[in-house]
Amino acid sequence: MKYLLLFLLAAICYMGHPASAQSIQTLRNSSSQPGGVYYITDQARQGTFIYDPSDKSSLDDSVMTLVAANGARYKRIFDQDKINARWFGATGDGRSDDWYSLQKAINYIINSNVVSRTLYLPSGTYNISKPLLIARLNHKTYGHSSISLEGPANSKTISAGYANICPTFNNTFAIGIQSGKGVLIKNLIITGQFTFPHKLNAIQVDTLSFVEWTDGACRQNPISPYSGIAIDPFSDSTAYPKNADMYPGLHSWCPAGLNRSGSTNVQIIGCSIQNFVVGVMITPSYQQNGELIDVIDCDISWTKVAYAMSQAQSKECHVSRLKCWGPTHTVFDNVTYGIRRGDGGGIPMVDGVNLASMAKQLCNIQASSFSGVFRNVYAEGLFRLGFVGGNATVSFEDCQLDFSSQSQGIPYPDFYVLGGGATFHGCMLRLYPGVKGARLVLSGTNNYYEGGTTNAPPVVVNIDNNGVYPYPTFRNVNMYYSGGVLGSSNYGAISIASQLSGSNGNSTDPIYYGNTYLFRDPFSGVQVTYRLTYKGTYERTVRLSGTSVVHVNKSDWTGYFLPSSKSECNVLKAGDFILTSGLFYQDQFSKIYAPTYPVGIIQEIRHDTVLLTNVAYGIRNGMTLHLWMDYFVNENAFFTGDIAAGSNTFRNVQGAFPSVGDRPDIPILPAGSYVTEINPSARTISFSNANNSTRSFMDQTIVNGYPTIEMFSAYDPPYLQKFNKNLIGGAQFYQSESTDVNIRPTDFLLDENYIRKYKILNTNFHGDTSLHKLKYQVLSGPAGN
Repeated sequence: MKYLLLFLLAAICYMGHPASAQSIQTLRNSSSQPGGVYYITDQARQGTFIYDPSDKSSLDDSVMTLVAANGARYKRIFDQDKINARWFGATGDGRSDDWYSLQKAINYIINSNVVSRTLYLPSGTYNISKPLLIARLNHKTYGHSSISLEGPANSKTISAGYANICPTFNNTFAIGIQSGKGVLIKNLIITGQFTFPHKLNAIQVDTLSFVEWTDGACRQNPISPYSGIAIDPFSDSTAYPKNADMYPGLHSWCPAGLNRSGSTNVQIIGCSIQNFVVGVMITPSYQQNGELIDVIDCDISWTKVAYAMSQAQSKECHVSRLKCWGPTHTVFDNVTYGIRRGDGGGIPMVDGVNLASMAKQLCNIQASSFSGVFRNVYAEGLFRLGFVGGNATVSFEDCQLDFSSQSQGIPYPDFYVLGGGATFHGCMLRLYPGVKGARLVLSGTNNYYEGGTTNAPPVVVNIDNNGVYPYPTFRNVNMYYSGGVLGSSNYGAISIASQLSGSNGNSTDPIYYGNTYLFRDPFSGVQVTYRLTYKGTYERTVRLSGTSVVHVNKSDWTGYFLPSSKSECNVLKAGDFILTSGLFYQDQFSKIYAPTYPVGIIQEIRHDTVLLTNVAYGIRNGMTLHLWMDYFVNENAFFTGDIAAGSNTFRNVQGAFPSVGDRPDIPILPAGSYVTEINPSARTISFSNANNSTRSFMDQTIVNGYPTIEMFSAYDPPYLQKFNKNLIGGAQFYQSESTDVNIRPTDFLLDENYIRKYKILNTNFHGDTSLHKLKYQVLSGPAGN
């Protein structure tokens, strides 16, 4: 301590005196009386050195300590609390091998007690022929390592200059951290040799399988993949299934008997990691911990997998404001890499992702033991979300996921969301750009969607109806393609003054199980409230008879098939979505059976040939398939009319006329029948198929979705007819005991006691009985007036 104080006092005293300029060799040759301050002039190692009388044993490292012929030790004086990599001989010239110099600098910091723990890399390109190791191995034990590696600027602002670490090898990792405790990697660019993603176009990114993402050279071993940064890459050598699973050339770092302690508190900030099989790999080995690992403000692109985890003890690992703008197969993966140990992999806490590139999928995430969350993910150009599932659940919050798969000439994904136990809160799921017929394929999931929006109705039907794959649940999901709200269990019941014209007053709503809509007509001083509650799904499927051979042209992802019966073309039209069943999902999920699988979108029907576009990428040319047509039902305003046996035309129509191409729910016509012609003046509606039930129907009321209809009013049906109110056939009608409705809350009638209950037997529009007379039945209470 006495000598240390003398050294500090000497440093203070000499600060005001000019240093003697000389080379390292000149100072080493000195045999004069120890003392003084010297400015070293050697290229790249310039700096001020001062005599340290307290040090009698340090070795001359040519960088931080110089030893003169007389035994005096001279120590480098530096400010800003940073040690410069150039002092150790690193050139950053993009030609030299800087591995030895950088590794020497790292070792100096982690093995000494210097106050500064930061190794600064000035702007330049640093080629390395071996991986950089932040590790302190003593026989069979790794000591804790603490260090900061820092470049000159955040990777997103490289105009300020950048430090780029470029491994010239392709079989290990650029930077490895073993048992790190307080390690910071900041403002560095790390560029590997895996340039395969640069060769891919958008179609290849979407359709090449995971195993096909290889250049045949870069290491693909799932226990020791070629990585940008690997956290705890080494374990007891006996833990590996075979020796070849250890990183090549680094077996000595995996001594037998090594304990399983791993890293904690590692931060990777402002870095760009590109051209690796895995960008950031947390615990590919059999180690534990791997916790409190933060990736913040980084760019990880042009990789096979951007971020991978392997073991369940990786807790509180955060990814914030991640940028991924280069072709990537999977952004987050906790399934594929590392020595598996039965309890699954950890899941990062993600808050902020900007994915604006060609990416096949966001996730391959299995929540076996612990949950995870993805917040504020903005994804543009995403082929599919991927697999998310497990008993521990995964949550997505306030994410905007734009699936770019609907332009002409590109394939349809085999699914958008696969798995179960995931929840989506306030998320936007958008097919971009959207085209007629595009659907979100969510079949085979039991996920929960609350709030948020979609611009296409989901496919949620389980064609196999096998009970293994339940349906997703929706709560207040705004389907803004029509302004409606998708929900169940009476969530978000809508109250409007307009008469049965949708939740926003001028559009239509999708129908889904449990949806409840309230419509009020308070005009003319006479109020009536309608409550429609749907029991079925908005989705309809029509199975085509027999099987069909599907012909596919994968150069533009178009195809065609001939239905077994030509008449079935009368239930198909352009924009319809075609499904099949009994296939398996693609790529990494080829062992998962698909109860519902997309085939493509009908582009056109020519005679008896159905032309398809955006054929799903798992549909192969010449497949013989059972096919279903899938369409959705909107809550259009209802109508009533008469149809004769064998006729395809409703006559004496009253109410709201549908549009040509609409598919009102009409059980007496074949499923899928659509409107071919309307004539409001003649009061007729014609359909693509005829009534083949062998009987005629008079005053048939058509209400999409077959809801339970209830009506509430303080007035009886005849009185309401006088005031031109709509009375709907099949409705239960409740007459309230109240008399003065104008001073009561708007929806009071729903909770009032009633004095009479009626059954409305036929539909009467606006009091008009010229075509259909009002009929009703008193079910309980005294007879009406």
